[in-house]
Amino acid sequence: MFLAATRPTRHLLAWLLIAQLALESAPSVRCLFRQFLSKQTDASLNSYYRALGNGLVTDASIRQALALRALAIVPEALRQEPILLSVDDTSIAKWGKHFDGVGILYDHAKHDGKSYFNGHAFVSLTMSVPVLHENAGKQQIRYIAVPIGYVMSNGEASKLTLACQLLDEVMPIL
Repeated sequence: MFLAATRPTRHLLAWLLIAQLALESAPSVRCLFRQFLSKQTDASLNSYYRALGNGLVTDASIRQALALRALAIVPEALRQEPILLSVDDTSIAKWGKHFDGVGILYDHAKHDGKSYFNGHAFVSLTMSVPVLHENAGKQQIRYIAVPIGYVMSNGEASKLTLACQLLDEVMPIL
């Protein structure tokens, strides 16, 4: 699927998919990295963010294909259950200034007197779909989170605008 990407980028993207399958969900790249990728590979968290920031990965058709795959795992009996879409923005601190898209960001959650820092801002979209799960002999509905897309903010568009673009790509499928 990523044949035009470089071999290292394809390698990182394959590991991201393996991590998603192994953990059965992926609320964020950072979560995948902390819980799985850092233990399996030598690549840094920044490497995965750069791979996901690649134009080949953030293409609308790839996000739509991921959404279709997520919907395909919903059993027929659960087709009337709600599908949940989650939008998140994440800021990642950087200690250098020679990264693509790095800038001075404000973090409202920092309470150490330093609300501004050097870093990247990302917006992500996750689709949570219902599946049947057996628990103590009973079938229960469980939601699996499937990451649909990540976009790195470059300061030209607001994070809200980026979130709307991600949603606009997926909504016709729903």
